Amino acid sequence: MATLYLDNVSKVYDGAEDRAVDSLSMHIEDGEIVALLGSSGCGKTTSLRMVAGLESITEGEIRVGNRVVNALRPAQRNVAMAFETYALYPPLRVRDNIAFGLLRDRVASAEIDKRVKQIAGMLEITDLLDRFPPSISGGAQQRVSLARALIRNAAVHLLDEPMSQLEPQLRALLRARIKDYIIAHKMTTVVVTHDQTEAIALADRIAVMENGLLQQF
Repeated sequence: MATLYLDNVSKVYDGAEDRAVDSLSMHIEDGEIVALLGSSGCGKTTSLRMVAGLESITEGEIRVGNRVVNALRPAQRNVAMAFETYALYPPLRVRDNIAFGLLRDRVASAEIDKRVKQIAGMLEITDLLDRFPPSISGGAQQRVSLARALIRNAAVHLLDEPMSQLEPQLRALLRARIKDYIIAHKMTTVVVTHDQTEAIALADRIAVMENGLLQQF
C-alpha cells in the first residue's frame, strides 16, 4: 500500500475547449479510503483513469508513494482498478478472471485458490466461479470485476462506480463487507460514485467534484 499524490493534475481532450479535469490536487494517505463524488461528466472517472494510466495527463504530476508515475504504463504502476464497464475476459471462467492478476504475479496456486474463494464468498459469487462472464447478469459481472481488483496486492485500488448495477439491499450488505475488507488489508482506495450514501458509508474523506474542479475535500 502507498500514499497517492495528485499535484495540479489537468486533462484537456483534443479539440475540447474546456478542461475535463482542472488543476486537481489531493494527498491520499496510506490505507485511506477516499470517495470522488459528483454528477456524471464532472471529471471523477477521468481522474481515476489518469491515476491508472489509461488517460494521459495534460498537466501536473501523479505520485504513488515516492514514485512519479506520469510516464509509466498501466502495468508498471501497481494499481488495481475495477471498471464501471467490468472489462472482463469472456473466454475465461469467473474464477480465472478474478485470479488473473495473481497468476501474472506468479502467486502459488494454493494461495490463489484460497483468496479467490474468500473474495467470492464476501461478494456472494461463489456459485458463479465456474461460469463464463457472458452467462451471468450485469450485477454479477460487476462483482467479478470488483473481486478482481480487491484481490490484488496493489499499491492503490481504484473502484469506478463499483456497485451501480446492484439492487439496494445487496449494495447495503456489500458496502459494509467491502469497507471491512479494505480496512483489514490497509488498502489505499479511491472510489468513484455519484451516490452520496455510498460515499458516506465507504469513505474516510469525500472529494466533491463539479465541472472538472475539486469543490471540497
